Amino acid sequence: MSGKIVIVVNPIPRDRVEAEARELESFLESKLGVDVELYFPTSIAAIVESLRFEHAHVALGVGSLPAALALFVADVEMLLVEVRDVVIDGVNAAAPYYYSYWIVLKDSPYGSLEDLRGKRVCFPSELSTSGYIFPVYRLMELGYIKPVADPRQFFGEVVFAGSYGACWESLKKGHVDVTIMAGDVPLSLYWEAMNNSRVLEKQGPVPAHVVLVSKNLPENLKGKIKRALIELNNRPDLMRKFVSAIFVKFEERSVEEHLKPLMDALEATGLKDKYIKST
Repeated sequence: MSGKIVIVVNPIPRDRVEAEARELESFLESKLGVDVELYFPTSIAAIVESLRFEHAHVALGVGSLPAALALFVADVEMLLVEVRDVVIDGVNAAAPYYYSYWIVLKDSPYGSLEDLRGKRVCFPSELSTSGYIFPVYRLMELGYIKPVADPRQFFGEVVFAGSYGACWESLKKGHVDVTIMAGDVPLSLYWEAMNNSRVLEKQGPVPAHVVLVSKNLPENLKGKIKRALIELNNRPDLMRKFVSAIFVKFEERSVEEHLKPLMDALEATGLKDKYIKST
């Protein structure tokens, strides 16, 4: 195939990441034999739309939410998933999934989520799979809210702080009564939060990042892309620097095995249509 392959990447926060990612771009060009352009969208909507309208051929290291939405609306398939360094129930693990937890401070009077009706909650982001979609789904499973799922149906005050760290600070300072912590955050944050809190509920497995590829690419090229990415298992530094700071390796999993828990949560909560309309 002649021409160019456009790869959208969900990058780790880093200044000048586009310029620095030339090393990864060159690696992929050498393996695929075509010009490769890495593009770093700034939003979930941009990732999904670039695939939907075929402005991009591959999505590398994208979160499970844009991946699920793209599978709903774009002509793409899941090629590989990331195995990442995470913490599962207090144990370090290399896994393609992790869990998130509803936590309160150790000296909190609350013993269950039921006790927090009308209280204050902090979520990192309304677009966070582990920090919002799965926790809200858990509220629905427990019968506290109904579709279209909105935590305001249960809590008196809902705060979106922008990050897990910011939510933990809000909980520590008493600005909220409960928050979420996940097993894919930096270890220092995870252990500080979990060592000074109590877990009320757990949800997951939350699927790790994935690789999507356009169904319209020639099969031989899709095969080359898969082989090139699997070869990156021998160069995890390239992925860790430019895509995913906790990357371990790529592996194959089916959509049913990997993304179905999230896709089911999106359908059940009514959030699927809400997110798709916003893209």
